[in-house]
Formats: sequence, structure tokens, C-alpha cells
Amino acid sequence: MKKAVIISFLLCSTLCWGQIDYHTKKKKLVEQYQQAEELVRIGNLFKSAEILNEVLNKDPGFDEAIVLLHEVLLKRDEPQRAVALIAAKREELEAPYLNRLLLFQANYAYQLGEYTQAQLYITQLGHEVYGVGAEQVEFLKTSIQFSLEQVADPMPLTFEELPHPINAFEQQYFPSITRHGQLVFTTRDNNGRGDENIFFSQLTEGGWTKPANISDQINTDRNEGTASISADGRTLVFTSCNRPDNIGSCDLYVSYKQGQQWSAPELLNERVNSPEWDSQPSLTADGATLYFVSLRPGGMGKQDIWMSRKEDGEWQQAVNLGEDVNTPEDDCSPFIYLDGQTLIFSTKGRVGLGGYDLFKTLRLADAKWSVPENLGYPINDAFDQVGYCVSADLWAYFSASDASGSLRLKRFKIPENVLPQVETPRAFGRVIDARDERPLQAKVELLNNSGLIELETEDGVFELQKANQVKAKKTGYRTQLVEWSEFITDSTIRMEPFAVGQALLNEPILFDFDSFELKPSVSSQLMSVLELLKAHPELDIEVQGHTDSIGGHAYNQQLSEKRALAVAAWLQAHGIGHNRVFISSFGKKRPISPEVDPQSQQNNRRVEIIIRTVRK
Repeated sequence: MKKAVIISFLLCSTLCWGQIDYHTKKKKLVEQYQQAEELVRIGNLFKSAEILNEVLNKDPGFDEAIVLLHEVLLKRDEPQRAVALIAAKREELEAPYLNRLLLFQANYAYQLGEYTQAQLYITQLGHEVYGVGAEQVEFLKTSIQFSLEQVADPMPLTFEELPHPINAFEQQYFPSITRHGQLVFTTRDNNGRGDENIFFSQLTEGGWTKPANISDQINTDRNEGTASISADGRTLVFTSCNRPDNIGSCDLYVSYKQGQQWSAPELLNERVNSPEWDSQPSLTADGATLYFVSLRPGGMGKQDIWMSRKEDGEWQQAVNLGEDVNTPEDDCSPFIYLDGQTLIFSTKGRVGLGGYDLFKTLRLADAKWSVPENLGYPINDAFDQVGYCVSADLWAYFSASDASGSLRLKRFKIPENVLPQVETPRAFGRVIDARDERPLQAKVELLNNSGLIELETEDGVFELQKANQVKAKKTGYRTQLVEWSEFITDSTIRMEPFAVGQALLNEPILFDFDSFELKPSVSSQLMSVLELLKAHPELDIEVQGHTDSIGGHAYNQQLSEKRALAVAAWLQAHGIGHNRVFISSFGKKRPISPEVDPQSQQNNRRVEIIIRTVRK
């Protein structure tokens, strides 16, 4: 389906000029024309067309009515009828009015990407166009010529849709990506009627992980979306609308990653948010500078791009990027590249290929910006380019509609001449003690499809390389194996120290009534202890035997010892030295289930394994 025609800012409706001396002498027809004007204003295009046709049947030379009917036909997406109207009225229309029709027809074709057709109409224009200034006419002429040149010499790009399990929703859009390939994006289901939420997926060597809710702290039954995540994945700024604490209709909130959890969102203060609409954030790599879009007064007009810096933990007063970037038209969708200097944004106010085009500008000294440069075809086309981000390896992620109207996430490789090749900042992971968070000198193994990379930390820090899994090992600490998708959300491994008296099993090894034979069902528990002891030769253990309360003390004491010996013998038979395994038997002295419940007595027929010694 063709997109509906957009009458852009340079082609304002006849309503804008408040015509007084109409090209008809019939007062009744003027009244009907004005009624049609009002109907156009409120969007009733069919009734307005009926009235205008009636007016023109009575006075075929009513130029203003012809112009308005032509505009209505284009707004109704009926270009052939509009062309027929031009042909029928070409001879009797005064030149400025004919030029107006030709200009509108050129704009219609331009907005659909039919640039050759647009050029055909624009070259027929005379000097004067009814209701449109020369500067606006020149803007369209220049845009059409630019578009023709771009389409004639396209950049060699390949666009690809992100594969399953991405694109699981009816709509997904406004992506943002971390340095390590975690993609954050806005989702909406129920044919666009559901509330917006923020989801994420991690790019691994095996592909994208299944999209998941970023946090119940962040997503609510209200709208949360258009988020920006910092390059290290630790700061998230997002838009939420109609919350009780909102300053305006939609405001910006910030949340910080604390361990594996996101903090409760904080509403950014009135130095950032305004009583107007604020949205579409973009954070610098370090999370210290925020670009966003606002409809607040004090800008260049309509939507403008603003910026706020974080100093001493506080976001400072937002400033407008000024006329270097913003125009009197809509400017939006900022993305600040990893270098912190290159800003990509969308605008309708500069020469382009139609709709919102993507431009880039470089930050100069004294808060100035270079002249914005159109990113060219086919990055830009006749339709809207908004909501883009670029990864560290120069993949541009964006969303586009498919034939069913769903918004799908796609990507393409950015050409080298479009963005500067910046050296990706080195990334580091940490290994710390889980109790007091002090840095640990540890061995780290990065496991990927190509093999194993072995590193050692310095003051608890090691340099990151992409992997499937990360393993940290240190004498006196439980070895930690972390999946990459989990690790990059925090980049910190918290190692649990072994402690004397600490249980090595979450659940004890259970025995049948009056038995000390090992059941097949406990083999996995025994294997986990065996693997732990082989990996940590610094540990000695104590195997503690227990019984239920049935029977005499002497018999139960003996039975509990046999149970402990059975476990110890299994471990020793599988390679654990006698000098590392100690035996204790407690009979029925230490029940863990109440004696009044015979059924639960089975939990007392057990062996527990605890740490006896941790050798340094």
C-alpha cells in the first residue's frame, strides 16, 4: 500500500493564507469553499471533495477551489485524478495557481520516491507559485535533484532482518546496543494497542538470545520505551509517559545496573525534563552526556535536539544544539557514536530524499557542530529513517515495516566513508570477593568456539575478549563459571570463599531405613562433590553420618558411622586421598526433621559433607 501523501512544510495548505479576494463573484460559492476548507482542516476529505466538485460545476474558473480540490485528491492518495484535474484546468488556470498544482504534484511524487516523475513536474514551474515562497520552491527543486543524483550512484549496502528469536513481537523499534552486543529495544504487541515495554537480547557466537523483559523495576503497565543504554551496559535512560510523577506528558528516566539487577528508575530533574514532551535519548559511551528530543519552547521550532551533561553526579541544565543542528522543522532521533564526537540524527528540515533523512555532524570546539551531511542512498530513501544505533563493529540497527505492517529490526554494515573507524575502547572485567568486594588475584579462562584463552587478573582486573563462557579460579574460592550473556550485563565475577564448616551440598545424601547402602539416586550429588574436591585440592572435608530417632543410641551411632564410611569410601575409590576425608558420626543426636512426623524421618537418615580445612 502506498503511503499517504504528506504535504510538507514547504507546501502549506491554502488555509494558511486567509484568501480574501477569491476568483469568483458568487458569495454562496465562497461560503461553500470556506466550508470545504474547514472540512479539510478537520480531515473530512470526502465531504470536502463533494462540496468542491459542486462549486466547480457552478463556476469552473474558481481557481482557489481547483487548488484545494487538487490538494484533497493528493491527500486521499488519488494521484491520477489529481493529474486529470491538472490536464482539465491547465488552460484556464492563472499561472501562479497552475504552478501551485504542479508543485504539489511534484512533492507527491518526491515523497513516494518517484524522483523522475517529480522532476518532470518541477521543471514545468513558472516563477510565481500561489501561496508558496521562492525559497520553499527552491528547497523542493534541490531535494529532487539531490535524490536523483543519489539514486543514480547508490552505496553498495546489504540490509538484513535480524533472525529468530529476534522480531518475536508485532512491533519492535528504537534499538540501542552496548559495546558487547547487548541489544535493547522497545516492543509493542496487540496490533500496536498494547503498552510499550523494553526488552533486550544478547548477541553471542551462537546467535541472538531470546528477547527478555529488561526488568520488572523498569517495565510497568504504562508505556516505557525509546531507551538508550550506555556502551558498558550499566546506565539506561528511557522514556515513560503518564506516570504519576511525570513533569510533562512523556519524560526521561534513568536506571543503573547494580550487580545483576536494575535500580528503581529515577525521574530526571527539571534541568532535563520539561512540561512538554521529552523523549528519544542517546547516551555517550561513558554515560555522562545525554542527547534527547523535546518539544519545549526555546528551540529552533517543532522537535529539537537538546543535550545535558552529568557533573558531580547531577544532570546539568539541558541546552539546545542550536542552528548548527536543529532546523525550524522536526529534528529528532539523535545517536551519539562511540567516539563521543559524531552525532547521527534525523530531520525533515534539510535537503534529502523525502520524509526524515539521517544526517551526521561532528562536534567542534566551542560547542559548535560541523555542517550536517546527508548519509545518502540507500541508507536514506523516500520514507522515514528514525531510531538508528551503531555497534562497535559498525553495524547499524534500525526498524522497518514489512508487508503486514509489523515493525521488524534490521541492520546493515556502515560503509567506511560514512563513519570514522574508531578504536573500540578497551573493556575490562573484574573478579572480586563476594563478601567484601575486594579485588582478587585469580586465573580467568575465556572459552569460545576457537578454544581457550587463559588470563590472570591484576588487582582484580582482566581485559575482556568475546567468549561463550567466563571461568574464574582461585585457591580458597569456589570456581565460578558464567555464561557470556549473563557476564556482560555486569562484567564482574563475585567469587564465594570457602569457609570451615560450610556445607558442600545444598541437600544431604539420603539413605533408606536401617540402611547404609548408597542409592543410585545420589550419584549426581557424589559426582558434584568429587569434581569440587579435584578442582580444589586445598580442601579437606568432614563426612558426617546421621540417623532417625527410631532404635537405640548405640545402634544408631554405629549405623551413622557406616553411612559416613560408605560416602568416604566412594570418594576415596574415585581418587580423593585418605588424608583429605575425615569421618564423624552423630547417630540420632542432630535431627533436621521433627520426630513427631514419621514420614519426615527419612530426612534424618542422611550424610552431610562440610569443609574441615581450607589450606592456603
